[in-house]
Amino acid sequence: MEAEEGDRISLLPDCLLGNIVSLLPVKNAACTMVLSRRWRRIWPSVPLDLDLDGSNRNLGSDGHSILRILSSHGDGPIRRFHATVSAHKATSSWLQILSNQRIDDSLVLKFVPHAAHPPLPRDLLRFSANVLRHLELHCCCLDPQLGVTLPLHSLHYLHLSNVVIPETSLHSMIAGCLALRKLQLFRVHNLRRLVPCSRNLVEVYIRPHVPLEKVSFSGTPNLESIVLLYADIWRLCPDIFVKDALPPKVRKVALTLPMLHSPNFVITPKRSVSIITTLILNMKFSDGEELRKAANMLSLFPCLQVLQIWCLAFEWTDKHAFGQWQPAADTIMCLNEHLKYVELHGYYGTIGEVQFASFLMAGAKALRAMQILHGSKLRDERINTMKSLILKGGKASSEAQLSFAWRSDIPTVREDLDSYLRQVRII
Repeated sequence: MEAEEGDRISLLPDCLLGNIVSLLPVKNAACTMVLSRRWRRIWPSVPLDLDLDGSNRNLGSDGHSILRILSSHGDGPIRRFHATVSAHKATSSWLQILSNQRIDDSLVLKFVPHAAHPPLPRDLLRFSANVLRHLELHCCCLDPQLGVTLPLHSLHYLHLSNVVIPETSLHSMIAGCLALRKLQLFRVHNLRRLVPCSRNLVEVYIRPHVPLEKVSFSGTPNLESIVLLYADIWRLCPDIFVKDALPPKVRKVALTLPMLHSPNFVITPKRSVSIITTLILNMKFSDGEELRKAANMLSLFPCLQVLQIWCLAFEWTDKHAFGQWQPAADTIMCLNEHLKYVELHGYYGTIGEVQFASFLMAGAKALRAMQILHGSKLRDERINTMKSLILKGGKASSEAQLSFAWRSDIPTVREDLDSYLRQVRII
């Protein structure tokens, strides 16, 4: 169909046609190339903004779909390329095409876990090294020279999850990211030494794949936040992770622990760790023994300022299962001096949840706010009843504020988290 009297859209300038095409889904945008000779050049000139999460049935999640999209787009610009896919025989083909393109903003490649991680080309980022700002790589094998021979000077965010990369290459890659501000390393295979060198790094997240043997942040003078996920902090401190050796700007050291009653997390007598300022617990609130474990856990972190708890109770427990579990609050140092903020996510008002929230409210002398995040749309009367139950034992801090807030995603997050945590162990 050439531009005729009835085809006024084709009479618009290319820049406006490009804006129109950019508003279409990727599959439909690519189909505009068959409209006429005039339209053939529009789609390839539009910056590609692809978000293929594996659930988009219109696009599909296999390598052939990505190959068709990239081939039709030719040498056109790419702004954002996000793909969650299974490794496929076409994977190497579309990765090679991607290697010849410049990605201006963000690249996210999430491969579905398999026994063998697909290898990424060495020159994957050769045209993007100076402009890429956001990089996420999951379940793949990185070439030792990726991001090393061509440093990623503009990268602000780096996330590596379940990837294979030599330690020396990882550290060289980080050192080359001169603008890096946020680093996430989740289960990087066989990473035993973490000694990043990055002057602008502000946040770092670590979930070990194997036990860490050395951790040092002496090369990150502007670091402010360290988050440890399912890491055995008692093995790291004080020999590997020393508070006095942290950069001076560090204000937050957070620790996420597995499900408190899980057999994968055995609580034995442990040393107190003063380095932790934020603690994230996952609890079933099933009986008094679990609540006692949680209270004992608090006693191990004397400088704790923020406590976040995911409430994963899916059954109501009889009150006789709890008994007298409460220790004396004044024996827990963080309750006496430092704990200021408490968040309970997925709260349903079970007996165990109420008792533990009341215990914290009555014992935390420096508490400023307790926020209850729930997944049910509660009436004001119900919320007032829940508040009165929590406040029944009084408030140790006159400044403590108790608030309730609804979040629509909480039911889904609770179920996913409960299923995921069953296989998580501390490393």
